[in-house]
Amino acid sequence: MNSISRSFLSQYAYNLRWAELPADIIPLTAADWDIPFDEHIRLRINQFLLNGGVPYGNATGIPEFKEALANYYELDKAAALDANQIIATNSAAKAIEDIYEFLLQPGDEILVANPVDFLLAECANRMNVRAIRYTQTATGISIDELNTLLTAKTKALVLCNPHNPKGFVLSDGNLQQLVVWAEENHLHLIVDEVWSDVMNKGKKFKSIFHFTQQAWVIYGFSKGFGLAGMRLGSVIAPSTHEANALAEQRGYLRTIEGASVLSQIAGLAALEWSVKYSKICHQLFESNLKHAVTELNQIDGLHAELPDATFVVSIQHNPNWDTETLCARLKDEARVAVVPGLEMWFGSGANHSFRLSLATSEEICREAIARITAWFKTYGSTL
Repeated sequence: MNSISRSFLSQYAYNLRWAELPADIIPLTAADWDIPFDEHIRLRINQFLLNGGVPYGNATGIPEFKEALANYYELDKAAALDANQIIATNSAAKAIEDIYEFLLQPGDEILVANPVDFLLAECANRMNVRAIRYTQTATGISIDELNTLLTAKTKALVLCNPHNPKGFVLSDGNLQQLVVWAEENHLHLIVDEVWSDVMNKGKKFKSIFHFTQQAWVIYGFSKGFGLAGMRLGSVIAPSTHEANALAEQRGYLRTIEGASVLSQIAGLAALEWSVKYSKICHQLFESNLKHAVTELNQIDGLHAELPDATFVVSIQHNPNWDTETLCARLKDEARVAVVPGLEMWFGSGANHSFRLSLATSEEICREAIARITAWFKTYGSTL
């Protein structure tokens, strides 16, 4: 499967990617596709535009879009939803912000994984809610540790499942434990399921809604379907009543907030026509991950595990090496840009690591990994 043209990516692919870097640098940075999305999506958008108008859509999302997402969750994620639990949002990041603003107050505390994608803490910090970090590993999340972090100010347990940047998927048993623990401690349960479409090793995903209806879920279309620039996400509320209450408070019912109609048409096409194509793309990404893990594990001082989900991989490096300097040299000398495992991006749990995003063609992946491995073979002993 070929990449989108370099000239197009160099003009339009921002967020630490091609358009922000010299032409000879390969960016394995922000988790965005370098390969084309499904042709059915473009055809559906063109068909819609032939009608000659782009009217206002439903305040909380086009009904067909919400029905399609509810059906997709039932078929793909073992969760029974009412379409009216869903609110279409201007990106998954906006869904996080909306849920926090609806449920939390300044001075509250939430429990967030360490490490985890920066947005889950950043959106809390922006409203003066304190993010308290718990440890998440391949074996899951410890209830005993959560008990030590619980205070009178704790208002929510936030999960990232599948996990970014480590690619962990919580087991059924651990999810059941976490549901019970949150209920017993009267905490809101908020779950980022943005990566739930990108499963590796033949694994199947079960939404938190398979285990409880008392949860708030964030979903998006950038990872599973390659639609990052459409800025399309969703809030999935515990009930229709709570979805309506959030929509009222956050301005959806007064046209202050809302997702683009064209973005929802793209999302609808993805859900109805592009699941098979996207899964073929995910197989390519998994192949890229396997290649990267195999090659980088042959370098002294590096270690990686094939993630259970996602198309990103976290590479642990020798703790004596400075992560920021290492990543700067990879960019300047190996001509490959990666995401350093700094606290600002993932929390302290990502120390001594860097992350690669491999939603790209086999050709680009292999060239980038070859550059990285050649650089380490030349300079690794001097680090």
